[in-house]
This record gives sequence, structure tokens and C-alpha cells, in this order.
Amino acid sequence: MLILSISKTMAKAGVTSTSLLALLLLLFVKFCASDTSILNRKAAPRGRVVSEDGRYVIVFHAGGVFTMVHVFRFDENANLLKINGSLEVFHQAQKTISSYAEDPAAILSFVAPLLEKAIYAVPTNLQPETPVIFGAYDELYLLGEEKYEKILDVVRGLFSESPLLYKAEWVNILPAATQGAYLWESINYLMGNVGGDYSKTVAVLNQESASVQMAYAVSAKAAANAPKFPGVEEYITAHHIQSNNYYLYSHGYFPFGAYSVRTAILKYTNDSYTYCVTNGYNVQYNYYGEMYNVRAAPSGSSYEKCRANVLQALHLDATCYVENCTFDGAWNGGGGAGLEKIYLTNGFQNTGADVGITTHSKPSTDLRLLEYEKFAKVACGASTFEDAHNLFPSVPLFDLPYLCMDLVYVYTVLVDGFGIDPTKLVTAADSVPYGDSSMRIQWALGLALELISSNHTKMQDITNVFAPSRTFVQIV
Repeated sequence: MLILSISKTMAKAGVTSTSLLALLLLLFVKFCASDTSILNRKAAPRGRVVSEDGRYVIVFHAGGVFTMVHVFRFDENANLLKINGSLEVFHQAQKTISSYAEDPAAILSFVAPLLEKAIYAVPTNLQPETPVIFGAYDELYLLGEEKYEKILDVVRGLFSESPLLYKAEWVNILPAATQGAYLWESINYLMGNVGGDYSKTVAVLNQESASVQMAYAVSAKAAANAPKFPGVEEYITAHHIQSNNYYLYSHGYFPFGAYSVRTAILKYTNDSYTYCVTNGYNVQYNYYGEMYNVRAAPSGSSYEKCRANVLQALHLDATCYVENCTFDGAWNGGGGAGLEKIYLTNGFQNTGADVGITTHSKPSTDLRLLEYEKFAKVACGASTFEDAHNLFPSVPLFDLPYLCMDLVYVYTVLVDGFGIDPTKLVTAADSVPYGDSSMRIQWALGLALELISSNHTKMQDITNVFAPSRTFVQIV
């Protein structure tokens, strides 16, 4: 029985929440009463109007703000097929798994219904060969191993009793560098760049809540000559996409995401006040249990003084053992044709849309990074919270006091950190047209695509989808 098995799995993981029994009873009643439950669907397809050809992949995206599930369908050549008229089946819960660190069992209250909806999108006869993968963002590491493993074990217990193809290692934390690589695959696949020379692809610079990532393609020669960094993640990995081979440079910078970097910047104040927040703001910023004093300077925010703190936080002077480094002592991959066209995604795009640099009403916007600097100076010049709100009414109220800091950081990390010319034309995007539809840019599609494109004849032979580094051709 599904519920009993989940209970045993959580008990092994050391979950002893007092709400466990009530939650399991609630789920049991819901599952048994529902005419679309997992239990019943093993025996009946429930009359769904879904073509039973193609290969399906289910990917859970457990981010810093939401928990989402995606269902993709591909043909034998790894072309994306529609499911009931849509390029994907997508559902989300406005909850994060990290917020349940003290009560992992409660995660079932929103993960189980998401799984239920995902399974419903897959024809019954194809469910046993449909992989289900759960990728959690790397900020989950901040909880400590004991807590995050309990969380992941609860999810593993749920998935193991589903009718889907499941491996315990497919429920894990997704490294930021791997996320960047999958984002690169996703956007270049949707744009139709896969299949041509690496020089025809675009680079991706992505910002999430805890990290930022850079990913772009390099030549086989550049991959062969890449410097080695013992004890450090591989900067360049091999990827197989729709019968095409690529070498990708990908690196994740932690903690330099939209929310985590605030703590790094606050460390470079004198602990009495900061020039990066709106005048009159005085709170404690809680990031994964660590508290930071946030006190606005008596004179208010200042673009120049805030930028000085951001430059310190980027560790531009960190020791770098090779030429061509970005920030925090990281290698930049050497550059090249794959870095000529740059796409900014997620946090970079969203921050721009909040202040009017970009927009969510169009899939993409071409811009120069100088625009981030211009709006940063306006935000840092706001004299009060009300003034800032009048200037930028679309910015969420929680983020508004930090708008000066956030915009200064976006400009500084892109120009000083990644070394992009501020006058260079780049593209901020949140979706890409595909056929007669469009799809949001997301790493989940890239993961599913690489799995489908794998040289393995059976999906169950694939072990670690969270650290792709297969060698598919001999480099000469």
C-alpha cells in the first residue's frame, strides 16, 4: 500500500512529526476517494484523450520560491510533441521544500498532488517506462545534510510506490553548474540551434535565488586544452543532444543568487548601516536561520557607495590560478564563439521586468547593460519607501527596500564579474517561440532532453542525471 510504504520510508529517515498520522490519513482518504488516484490508475486509463505514442519524462523542479512539475513528450528523434495541445503539462505549488525542514512529512501535502497530476498526463501503458526525476536547488545544502536527506527521503518514498520508472539517485540536489548546462540545452534546443556548429549557439547567464550560472559551448580543441582543477567540479562537460555532440562550459556561483547575495553584500557594511537599502529601512534579514542587520544609512542609499560594497562581495581579487577568470576565483572558460550571443534568464530578466527594462508581455527583449545601471541610479536615489514605490509600482513590496542593491548587483556582476561590455547588445528572455507555440526557459526541459537523447538504449540504465559528464567522442 502506497501510504503505508511512505510511512515506513519516513520512519527510516527519522521523521517523527506529530502531524504525520493526520497527514497520512488525509492523503489516504483523498487518494482512495479520488476517481483519478494513483491507486486506481494502475488498472485504468480513465478515458484520457492522449496519444499513446512517444516517450514521456516527468521532472520536478524544487526551487527557492516554488515547487513545480513538468511533463514532456518526445518522438523517437527527441522532437518535442504536444500533450493535449500543449508543449508541456505544468503544475506548481507556491511552497518550497526547504521551508519544511522541521517537518519533512508535511511535504507530501503538496508533492503528492503534483505527482498525481503528472501521472494523469501519461498513458497507463507507458507509465512503467516513464522516468520521474526530482531536482532540488543547491540552497538546500544550507539546511545541513541530516535535514535535507530527510526531505529527499520522503520524496523518494513517495516516488518508489508510484507506477513510474524510478531510481533513488534521481531524487537529489541539482548542482548549479548542472542547472546551467541544462538551461543551455533547453534554450538552444527551442531556438533550433542544436544540430549546427557550436558557434551558432547562444550563451546563457542565469540568476536563481541562491546562485548564478554561466553556460556556453566551446570547441573540441578548447575542451581538450581546458585547465584541470583537482578537487573542483569539472568546468567543461560533454553532452549528447538529438544525435549531436557538444562541449559545454558551465559554472555555478554560490551564494551569488538574487536573495543569497544580499547576505554577501551586507557582510561588507560596518554593521551599523548600509548604503544599499531605502532610507528608513531597519530590519533583520533572515536567510536560512542566519540573521543579518539591515539598517539604512541616515543619508539614504547611494549608488556609488553601494556599488563599492557589491564589488567587494564579488571577490574580484580572489586568487585565480589560470588566466581568464570571472569573480570569486572562478575560471571563465576562455570565451570564444559560443559566448558571442548572450541570453539573460530568470532573475536577470525578472528584475528588468519589475522596473521596466524588459517586459513579461514579450518572450524576449534586446538591451544594453547600461540600462541596468541607469535604473539602479534611479532606485538608489529614492528618498523614501513611498518614493521608491511610486517610481517602481511593479516591484514586490518585500523586494522594494532592496531594489537599489539588487539593480546595482545585476549590473556589477554582469559587467565587472562576467566581464561583459556594458554597451554590448544582449537579450533578456523568459520564453522562446517553438513551432506555433512558445515555452518558458527552464532547466527541466534540458534535463529531459538529454535523457531522451542519451546513447543508452534503456532509460533505467542511466544513473546520474545530476552530473552529466559523459565522453562521447575522442578529443584530438
